[in-house]
Amino acid sequence: MTKRNWQDFFDQYAPQYMGEVFVRATLKEVDFLIEHLHLAAGARVLDMGCGTGRHAVELAKRGYMVTGVDLSQGMLTEAARAAQAAGVSVEWVHSPAEDYVATQPFDAVYSVCEGALSLLGQDDPPHRDLQVFSRLYAALKPGGRAIINVLNGMRYLRLYSEEDIRAGRFDPLTMTEQGAMEVDTPEGKRAIPTRERGYVPPELRLMLEISGFHVEHIGGGTAGNWRIGQPDLDEMELLAILHRPAQD
Repeated sequence: MTKRNWQDFFDQYAPQYMGEVFVRATLKEVDFLIEHLHLAAGARVLDMGCGTGRHAVELAKRGYMVTGVDLSQGMLTEAARAAQAAGVSVEWVHSPAEDYVATQPFDAVYSVCEGALSLLGQDDPPHRDLQVFSRLYAALKPGGRAIINVLNGMRYLRLYSEEDIRAGRFDPLTMTEQGAMEVDTPEGKRAIPTRERGYVPPELRLMLEISGFHVEHIGGGTAGNWRIGQPDLDEMELLAILHRPAQD
């Protein structure tokens, strides 16, 4: 698998994405972003791994200046259609998250729902997300705030067995799982190989601090149930709230 596999997956998946159950919480999630990113009226916001733009478009509808970055042109096409239908303007950028360089600082940044984090290409090192954390940090103005989601590695440890490890489905040394995701194509269903990275909270905190962030909170926060509180061991995602110090 290469990074192209994730591009292929999301290009194929894009028309189906907004039919998923978890997107029904979009308005609630945007309320959470506004509250915990402390967004002032007209703030500049970066959505890293924006997908179909469900958060970015809603933020733009509420008067924020939003830039959405994504690896998949198919997802960006859906996002642009959504913005046009809503009558709002959003800057869409086609780029891998680890390559994106902001041209001017943002008041706040976020990367949620595995839009840019936890998804590895075959050649990516397990610590690849450090590059994305660094890009997010660099995009923030001093004092700016951030929210991220990553996959919950504690769930992996409870889910997989010694047999899974021997079969190569899960590597406990890198907290990565190998699998496949099915997408519908005009030719029928297609399975695309995937490689995903989970995190345990102390490791996630360390990586974020190495990137320069001050970590305010790490806890549970799977799509549709973002919250401030302890993670459930078996839930899909962790959520972290961060800020860039006012003086580095």
